[in-house]
Amino acid sequence: MPEFPLAVMDRLIRKVGKVRVSRGAALELSAVLEAYATDVAKEAIKLAEHRGAKTVTDIDIRAAASRIRT
Repeated sequence: MPEFPLAVMDRLIRKVGKVRVSRGAALELSAVLEAYATDVAKEAIKLAEHRGAKTVTDIDIRAAASRIRT
């Protein structure tokens, strides 16, 4: 069962272009986004722990996403 609803994945794809979206495409986008989100979360936790915090903040998430993209 995907973490992200398939209807949301379908909407995201259709928002970019007026296309039909297969269930498989929505499932795959959900899986890709889940993997990316997990990587960002892991990195954000490391950053929060490094600064001695117990709470992950929006700044940690932004920094983690930036690190993963590069």
